[in-house]
Amino acid sequence: MSQSILIVDDDAAILKVLTRGLSTAGYDISTATGGAEGIQQLDSSPVDLLLVDLGMPEVDGFSVMKHGLSQGRCRSVVVVTGQGSVPVAVEAMRAGAADFLTKPVEQDQLEQAVRRVLGSPPDKELHAQERRAWRDRFCPDFVGEDPKMLEVFGIIERIADTACHVLVSGPSGTGKELVARAVHQASNRKDQPFVAVNCAAIPKELMESEIFGHAKGAFTGAGERREGKFAAANGGTLFLDEIGEMDVNLQGKFLRVIQEQEFTPVGESRPRKADVRIVSATNQDLLDNCTKGTFREDLYYRLNVIPIQMPTLEERPGDVGLLVDHFIARATQRHGRFVSGVEDDVMRMFKSYAWPGNVRELENMVERIIILKKDEGLITRADLPPLLTKAAETQNLGAVSLPEEGINIREALEDLESKLTVDALRRSSGNKARAAQLLGLKRTTLIERLKRLGLTEY
Repeated sequence: MSQSILIVDDDAAILKVLTRGLSTAGYDISTATGGAEGIQQLDSSPVDLLLVDLGMPEVDGFSVMKHGLSQGRCRSVVVVTGQGSVPVAVEAMRAGAADFLTKPVEQDQLEQAVRRVLGSPPDKELHAQERRAWRDRFCPDFVGEDPKMLEVFGIIERIADTACHVLVSGPSGTGKELVARAVHQASNRKDQPFVAVNCAAIPKELMESEIFGHAKGAFTGAGERREGKFAAANGGTLFLDEIGEMDVNLQGKFLRVIQEQEFTPVGESRPRKADVRIVSATNQDLLDNCTKGTFREDLYYRLNVIPIQMPTLEERPGDVGLLVDHFIARATQRHGRFVSGVEDDVMRMFKSYAWPGNVRELENMVERIIILKKDEGLITRADLPPLLTKAAETQNLGAVSLPEEGINIREALEDLESKLTVDALRRSSGNKARAAQLLGLKRTTLIERLKRLGLTEY
């Protein structure tokens, strides 16, 4: 299995050195520039090893270490710190650290410490091949070779046979339902029902009945007894898409169902038992919703036992060519067309476009091109919609130059900052944590920036 390491240090130079050395050694590395960010990253993505500095402002390394170990978000901890006294080392070991290193750390010393805790890193190519083979078996509709996608497959493989609930986050069109189906198909529940519910598509006054069912005469129009989605999924998996849209009044009842594994249909008084695994999906920032009071924090933590963050298509550009070929093959078969591929120039345009609608937008565009194409053979520039050609022309405009009349650089930079911030929020569908990551910021810094720029609508 892949060995993942989160390095938490407020010194950017130290982060760079440690990351370079351990990446070269074959480990999967992520970083955080402070304790608060480290805890946030652990909550969003568990790791095998936490490599943490102790002397950080605001949230120190002890707090990060205790959170990671107590919440099961890291398997082991190695402390790397400038505080090299014996009492500090003893305190770190008592708090659960597996090893203690004093800065400056030699590369060999660091690698030896990590190997003592984790063992030798696996062969990356062999590991990637194993994940591709797993993907082809359990989720063949998933197309991708990017390391971010291979990591998603690895998480699904590790947790599929457990009973824990899963929360899949990511912008629209990134494949969240495919993850839910893969979790189900790879689990020991695969022969039982997979039931999907779109929480945004059902009026809130009907949602309780839709999920839990109702007795005959329970309300006006209930002419007969109806089984709900929870009962239909008994023994299997219930997929709740767009869980952030669930009415807050229903969330309390749903929390009890998760805790007790029993539900009561509308109009009945006797609860019923049901063994259901829940996979939820959202394109919203549920933690932000908790702060606003539109989503229950206790429900969030019940659903977010295993978080899976789906990468945007822009974050996995190497997969665009594979996806284009896959969608061409599917569309030509479906519509009886004869299209063999795309010209090189057209493929470059596909790869350079931002794809705000992600994989779903790419699939829809390829299908539209195939249907409207007037001849056979390769897709050419003439077959493309204006959206793609205009985007390509914009990218070829060249570098920014100073106008003849000069410029107010402060205003220009603030305008650029606003545009990039809004673009990041748009691409992340308003998810502030994801937008902050795209901008290389902490989530709290992004929120402060939104206030300063007057972007309070976000």
